[in-house]
Amino acid sequence: MWKPSQVKLLVDSISRSYPIGSLLLLAKSPELNLSSRCIEAVISEDCLDEMEDRDQTSGVDEEYYILDGQQRTTSIARVFLNAHPKQCYYFDLKEMLISHPEEETQWIKAHQRGRSSPDRKKNNKLLRADIALDQEKADIFVTEYIEDSGDFPEYKKDKTQGRRAAAQIKGIFEIIRNYKVPVVVVEPDSGVESVCRIFETINSTGTKLTTFDLAVARFYPTDLRERWLRTQKEHPILKNFEVDGERVLQVLYLVTATRNQKYQYIQPTRSNLMSLTRESINEEWERASESLAKAYEFAKAQGARPETLPRHSPLVPLAAVRSLIFSNQDVDPWHESENHDFIRRWYFCKVMQPGRAEASNYQVSQDFKSLLVYARTGQRPEIPPVSLDAEKLLKLKQSDIRYKSLQNIFAITIRQDLLSGSIINAESQLHDHHIFPKNAGRRRGLDKPMLDSICNRVPVLASFNQSLGEGYPQEYLKKLADRARKDDTLGDLSRRMRDCLIPGNPGSPQWADSFSTDRFEEFCRKRAELIIKRVSEIVGNSLQKVTPSSDNDVEDDDDD
Repeated sequence: MWKPSQVKLLVDSISRSYPIGSLLLLAKSPELNLSSRCIEAVISEDCLDEMEDRDQTSGVDEEYYILDGQQRTTSIARVFLNAHPKQCYYFDLKEMLISHPEEETQWIKAHQRGRSSPDRKKNNKLLRADIALDQEKADIFVTEYIEDSGDFPEYKKDKTQGRRAAAQIKGIFEIIRNYKVPVVVVEPDSGVESVCRIFETINSTGTKLTTFDLAVARFYPTDLRERWLRTQKEHPILKNFEVDGERVLQVLYLVTATRNQKYQYIQPTRSNLMSLTRESINEEWERASESLAKAYEFAKAQGARPETLPRHSPLVPLAAVRSLIFSNQDVDPWHESENHDFIRRWYFCKVMQPGRAEASNYQVSQDFKSLLVYARTGQRPEIPPVSLDAEKLLKLKQSDIRYKSLQNIFAITIRQDLLSGSIINAESQLHDHHIFPKNAGRRRGLDKPMLDSICNRVPVLASFNQSLGEGYPQEYLKKLADRARKDDTLGDLSRRMRDCLIPGNPGSPQWADSFSTDRFEEFCRKRAELIIKRVSEIVGNSLQKVTPSSDNDVEDDDDD
């Protein structure tokens, strides 16, 4: 709700006949039953009776949804119907003569609501705002205050001046009474898609409504939001990964459209999600949401964490196929050895494609169809190639979707902490650590983009990250090697360094010297090659060398 200062500006604008924008309404109808909430105003029984009498006299009996203008409508009702649950608005009649001509708002007062809210307060100087709408009562109260309050002794000698002052206040009230707010009405036969577009248009400069927000309204009285909250509680991984409720609807649509063979082109577009029925939502929701949770558990098993999940979109077809084919089976075939290795390869090849973070609806649909054929017949879908080389890795930015994909590969293949040797697992808290410290760019003149590249990063346990601090690898790796020689554990250290993709042989006396700052670029290039080799272990022969035509980083348009 608006702050009192915002409400005062609105009332002040009305009192000057300034435009406050139009209201956008949608006529109610049985064909378009949307979720709604009442205006948050406590209207007295007398006011309700009066409004009902006015509607009957004017023949107005329609009901409307407010698509745009609820804050303004609520504020107007609270002020001019004395309907604020906690406050009561008064107009300071004396201040109106002073501040209103100066286009200031001090004449509008917001008082805490007490046991009673009298028409007038403070020797009749304060007039309750709703009284301004009653011309007869307002005119009498204004005249009485000007003539009898004693606040204007100068008017005793010049009654004409007092009458002018009263007329000034009455004129302001007349403007308020006659003020009209433009209204645009959207007819219900415009269709839900048009209403969705209107929602998006009017929210383009604010918080944009998601498809799930629109679905919450579309499928009322089915309470989707409450159902989604229960689902997140039942499957905490969905909340941890900040999954949008739209993903369940996408899974649900792919499943129901396939079962019903209703559409030739099955794509989880917004308009298709809006075409779902309450019956299909009720019937498929539990299976769809459980399968979606399983898909995110799969992604977590591939090294994804909420902050490093590369893409959500490949998980939708995985979940849809599971919901359609495997939901009643004790063993999920996606987790069987042969299937798991192939699906993991498919998944990483999908999330390591350059371009936009999420695939188009068309691509989600194509992935669903190919995975469905695989589940039913064993015919494997085509896997897209992954284009990567050392030069690309050296320039890869954190904003690039492939950066997160590589973080995931690190998380599942680096099994020991770089510094301590402690075991890393799926529940470990990890930090993305700079091997050469970030401040080496300022202190030692090292290339900053290369310092921030994936080639200079390694996941370390959060509990040990602080001990590494801003240390240089030539120093802390030398300590590790010296300790390993002393403890006769060089073999263990060598395996750990291979795990962490640190080049060289810790058993060599000159090993630590290869991490001096003057050899920083050499280190990064060696590590880039080790990273590429690690990626190859995951995606196999799908890894290809970068060519000018294979890695343009072009973003596809969403197919809505």
